[in-house]
Amino acid sequence: MKRYTTIAVTICLLFLSYQSIAQCCAAGNPITDDGSAGGGGKNFFEVSLLGTYSYSDIYYEGNSKSDFEYIDYSYFLYSSANFSYGVTDRLKLNTEIGYFFAKAQYFIFDQNRNATGLGDLVIGAQYLAYKNTERSFNIFPRFRLTLPVGTFDQVDGSVVLPIDIQPSSGSFKYHIGLLFSKLYMDGNLAFFFDNSFEISQRIKTERTNYKYGNLISNSLYAGYKFTHNFTFALQLRSQFREKASDKNEELINATGGHVMFIAPQIRYNFYDTWNVSFKFDYPFYKNMNGTQLTNNYVLSLRLSKSINFNGK
Repeated sequence: MKRYTTIAVTICLLFLSYQSIAQCCAAGNPITDDGSAGGGGKNFFEVSLLGTYSYSDIYYEGNSKSDFEYIDYSYFLYSSANFSYGVTDRLKLNTEIGYFFAKAQYFIFDQNRNATGLGDLVIGAQYLAYKNTERSFNIFPRFRLTLPVGTFDQVDGSVVLPIDIQPSSGSFKYHIGLLFSKLYMDGNLAFFFDNSFEISQRIKTERTNYKYGNLISNSLYAGYKFTHNFTFALQLRSQFREKASDKNEELINATGGHVMFIAPQIRYNFYDTWNVSFKFDYPFYKNMNGTQLTNNYVLSLRLSKSINFNGK
């Protein structure tokens, strides 16, 4: 009974909490977590390459579609390299660096804007704070720091490109989270519940004075291992972003909002140390502040390799 109560409480928390992505596109690296705790303990190293394509062409005002027309469609093509290493059996460090091959907006009146370049550098840590071996239940506090090392304030001629399509976020971001994991059926069925809160520093450059709204995120991830090689997973993700503020620290109306995603995922393991996965993110609920262009879908393909430096 207790295990079913745990699952029920987790699902309720997911839908009672807020989480967000306000715009269809946002400056900096997109969210790339797949919901799993990952890692194999001390001296385990994992490297992965991720490719992501996002497409947007629907305006929303509140929770309804809008007839507003300005941008015909927008998309980005993104790739990142991700690394993680188990310093101890409890502490894992990770880092990510991303690059945008394209981040474009096409307007109704035959105009377009496109940005390319290096995104943000993200460094983080995950710690196994609580482990119950008998019940296969773990709790992981998480911390990530985003460093705006990439291209920002990119211009098209003499015009500064919109902040939504800048490759780098231009802002230091502090991200804290708490991840819960629970395994059933000898580890073949896994549940992860991830909660996080992100704060951004104000951007102050020669061209830009802007602060992103705080981001609150919650996701519930369930994965079932059908065979030794094949796993199917499903993620429900809720994202809520507060309104951004301008140089006068006044809130900007058409920013922020609440978006909920459903994301099926297929994983295939080969040669025991290689994994390939495909994920489809679909936003099934949107409630935007003002009128905003919103995301239609996101496609992601990841290839990863794990190495055990323990020599076993």
